Amino acid sequence: MLTEAVVAGTLLLLLVQVSWWVTAVQSVVATRVVTGARILDETRLIHHVLASEVGQGQAGRDWRIQDGELHLRAFRGMGFACGIQPANGWAVAVAGFRGSNANKDSVLVLSGDGSWRGTALTRVSRGSSIDCQEVPGFSPEIWYLDPPVVQPLAGLYFERGAYRFSDGAFRYRSGQGGWQPLTGTGIVVDSATLETVGSRGVQARVTWEGPVPILPAFEWTTWTIR
Repeated sequence: MLTEAVVAGTLLLLLVQVSWWVTAVQSVVATRVVTGARILDETRLIHHVLASEVGQGQAGRDWRIQDGELHLRAFRGMGFACGIQPANGWAVAVAGFRGSNANKDSVLVLSGDGSWRGTALTRVSRGSSIDCQEVPGFSPEIWYLDPPVVQPLAGLYFERGAYRFSDGAFRYRSGQGGWQPLTGTGIVVDSATLETVGSRGVQARVTWEGPVPILPAFEWTTWTIR
């Protein structure tokens, strides 16, 4: 009986130890899976943002790299002139990544003479009373511009902004505001860079902190379309 009790106790102890070991291994694996998924998701976010912002602009005019920061006029949407115009303001059919905002947006206007002119968006009026042709996905608005533009045909509204890697995160600043994080703070400090490639490209490099000896690193180049 004593021998059987000793054997049973030994087996129970081994079972407990194996259970603890399996639990510890599962915890490590789960941590690595979750961390890896977050790293891939946030890397895709950085890639998507840079591709969208750089791809829509013209190098040198719409964006530039300065001291490791991407400075740009970030296009947020467009408006096409309505067929019937009010006595004041410019009636447009609008669509974009977000609605136009007079507090932070400017407008690049295409005039009847084929030229583009920059102007400030001072006020926006939205309402169903605006008489405008129906365009799927577009909403009617009245824009008030300073200075006004003669014979405006279409407009691109944008905000001044900048992107950079700092304090372990990918960050954005609108206008002269503060730097807001777009990712978590898991980027290895001083490992990420933004550099110009040729006359039309931006190269990004980023290395993430991780629970494994080999740190996950990514590098890609984004090209402007014009």
